[in-house]
Amino acid sequence: MKNVLLSLLAAGLLSGAALAAPIKLQTIPVTLEPSARLLTLNDAGIAKAFPSAAGRPDAVFLTEDRRVSVAFEWRDARLTPAQVPDLVTQFPAVIRAQVPNIKTLRANAVQIGGQPWAQFVFTTPGQGDDLRRELLMTSAQGRLLVVTIVGNVKDYSRNEALIRNMTNSVRVG
Repeated sequence: MKNVLLSLLAAGLLSGAALAAPIKLQTIPVTLEPSARLLTLNDAGIAKAFPSAAGRPDAVFLTEDRRVSVAFEWRDARLTPAQVPDLVTQFPAVIRAQVPNIKTLRANAVQIGGQPWAQFVFTTPGQGDDLRRELLMTSAQGRLLVVTIVGNVKDYSRNEALIRNMTNSVRVG
């Protein structure tokens, strides 16, 4: 992932998100407050980083050290706000079935922007440090919205305040 991000930067496919005012993401019903310390991957950068159209995120942000990514994907799967808490109990089995070598897995129900979200944080072995992944899932206009945060444990820890400020600013609608 590091090599892909460095080549995207060199190709000019990243831009700074220096705006302080909330922005609405183009293709999904989300508004958030970006930070000058977050870079935004443009459409060409997203296509290069995620060559397969299946599962390609709608928006991707990177920490300025390019070590942690935050991707937004609005899926066609149906999900109502009342079903979000069910994900907390049902989805860990899906994660365990699809992701090999899980070391830790936590599932919680959280509130972000006054809306219920299912949160899954899991780690897998990595080179020199464990890989940390976090999935935040909620209902957006009756569809599944997934926010995926990926980085090594140490890199995430260094960038945690920045990532939490961004995710806590997310408003669906």
